[in-house]
Amino acid sequence: MKRNKYIWLLWVGVIIIAGILIASMVNSYLIEKHKNEIDLNHTVIKKDLQWVKENAYFEMDMNVKEKEYELYIVGEGERKYQQVEDSELGKKDDTIVTGDFSFFLWTEEYGHEAAKQELELPNPMTFNLSQKNIGTFLVNQQNIAAVFQGEEANEVMAYFYTIHNGELVTLTDYGMRIFSKDIKNIQQNYIQTLRKKDKEIMEFDTWMLEQNNGKLLKVDATSVDNKEIIKNWLDEEEFYYPYKNLSVTSSLMNLAEQGMLIGAQYPIGTNIKEIKKINSNYMEEEYNQKYNQLNFPEVTYYYDKSTELVTSISIPGVRLKESVQSIQDTIGKPEDYVTKEDGYVATYSAGNYKLIIQLDLSQRIKTIRLVK
Repeated sequence: MKRNKYIWLLWVGVIIIAGILIASMVNSYLIEKHKNEIDLNHTVIKKDLQWVKENAYFEMDMNVKEKEYELYIVGEGERKYQQVEDSELGKKDDTIVTGDFSFFLWTEEYGHEAAKQELELPNPMTFNLSQKNIGTFLVNQQNIAAVFQGEEANEVMAYFYTIHNGELVTLTDYGMRIFSKDIKNIQQNYIQTLRKKDKEIMEFDTWMLEQNNGKLLKVDATSVDNKEIIKNWLDEEEFYYPYKNLSVTSSLMNLAEQGMLIGAQYPIGTNIKEIKKINSNYMEEEYNQKYNQLNFPEVTYYYDKSTELVTSISIPGVRLKESVQSIQDTIGKPEDYVTKEDGYVATYSAGNYKLIIQLDLSQRIKTIRLVK
């Protein structure tokens, strides 16, 4: 009797174990089936690299933290024609292409194929092949790409992209309306755009790349009605507007005592060759018989011609968010205050250096300069 009981229990155990194994196998099958369905839904479309190159209207080299990519814009159902007369799209005989387009990305590990990128693009897109349609900019050690749509002033839409985790991503939720296709790259850390605010006023917008969420973050917006400044920005490739990115704190004096001026990358005593080597977008002028000056839009370095060492640094007042009163509230009253025909000069001692603030007649800050 006991023997039959044990046999019965053994069969029950076998049935339970078999049930568990079957359930496990079914579960594994369903998981794998679901995984395959997901993979099918997210299948990366690849095409022969040579075909992509031959059919691409635009190609951009993209570097992301020393990894190299190639980005191609390929037409898919586009129409191509010649302008028969001047219009808002361009001049007579310009080549226009309009319709659906796709991005294809290639990097060395892809071999002989390029991968289609799953992005929602403006539809349709229209390009005048005789005009500027794309641009790339280096920001925080990686390239961002701009694709332009529209030709009229104040009607240009810019769409920004970069590569994140091996895929092309958008940097703005919508297109950015700008006045001109000219976009300025600032110190490889920022880009600057121009837009029309109203009939008389333009606005310079300065952007940085937010690494965490992969978006462009506006760091400054400055309105300008000075037509000469706007013309310089549009006409001179290397010129950008010194944006208001500096706040005055007690560190202003602490840095000055070390020979460093806020808003400058290099201290007094730096060899000018080092600055030229790293920052190539400068203008060099003779200051006087002994000194030369190296001009950037946001900072000027004065250096001794014989030693080639920086002896003085200045920044334009437009970069400061504070007034002269707020500066006095932070670092105190100046030791010397001189009235001149075109304004005022306030001087502070900072160890072995002097901090000189030049004001206009309305007591707006024109420049801040540090001298040894």
